[in-house]
Amino acid sequence: MKREPELALYRSCSVVSETFYEREGGRTLTEALVDAVAEAEGVAPTELPSLYGSIDLDALTTLLTNSGEAADDELLLGLRMDRWNVFVSSDGRIRVCDATEETRSPEPIFDDGLS
Repeated sequence: MKREPELALYRSCSVVSETFYEREGGRTLTEALVDAVAEAEGVAPTELPSLYGSIDLDALTTLLTNSGEAADDELLLGLRMDRWNVFVSSDGRIRVCDATEETRSPEPIFDDGLS
């Protein structure tokens, strides 16, 4: 059986915040995303400007929550929000990086599995 190549994507920005979203958890994907960006900003989630002007959160939620239905699905989205590069994977990982702080060499977006 031929093995498919893995998705390998890299970032060149410094990680500032990361969290994990669970479909059956106590918070929605939108709440997890807002929490991660707020942590990166160093403010309470309620102090952030509305993300609805930057991101279609309903489409993001639909795309990511429907992608995990097949075991082989791997989906990674990268978003730019002001100075933040935000990466969201279909397995629930969310990572916020400071685009103004570059790393010395590109590193995998996530350290294991989906890169």
